[in-house]
Amino acid sequence: MTTTVQALGRKQIDADIRHALAAIYLAAYGDPTLPESQLDADNFVTSTIRRHSRRAGFRLVMAMTEGQFSGYAYGFTGKHGQFWSDWLAGAAPSDIVETWVGDHFELVDIVVDPVHRGQGVAGLLHDRLVDGLPQQKALLATTPDDGAAARLYRGRGWQVLVPEIDGHKALYGLDLAARTA
Repeated sequence: MTTTVQALGRKQIDADIRHALAAIYLAAYGDPTLPESQLDADNFVTSTIRRHSRRAGFRLVMAMTEGQFSGYAYGFTGKHGQFWSDWLAGAAPSDIVETWVGDHFELVDIVVDPVHRGQGVAGLLHDRLVDGLPQQKALLATTPDDGAAARLYRGRGWQVLVPEIDGHKALYGLDLAARTA
């Protein structure tokens, strides 16, 4: 199978892209038979992605496999004064906050349609998303188990900074400056 990844700017997020994002979101996170799952997917594209796309450093990449959208990844520059950065400032140890939080790249999500999982799509999305970032550091939160997400991030140089940050999640960091040195 052939998968390509393209970067999209905020102005390129048209009705077709929003529809594709919602479909991937619903396939990955929801139960298509439940109305609330469709509402969550609709909220993601009408509220969350619109709000996030206005943030500095916003990046969205989408994968196409055999002519069908198969996944997406996005993030933006995390800054003090934003919800997650401010929450981290109160939840993480002060040395982590001082070193990592603020003007970092916040990797919000990598989502692959379950039909296309296990084919390397997430890795392609990740690599395209972080390639050439101007930030020195990147942060994300995910489960620290041995699941696919944690394996993907560890395999690409992410390290666990705080093992338990939000219930069952860990804070991961990627030193982008070290990757380009």
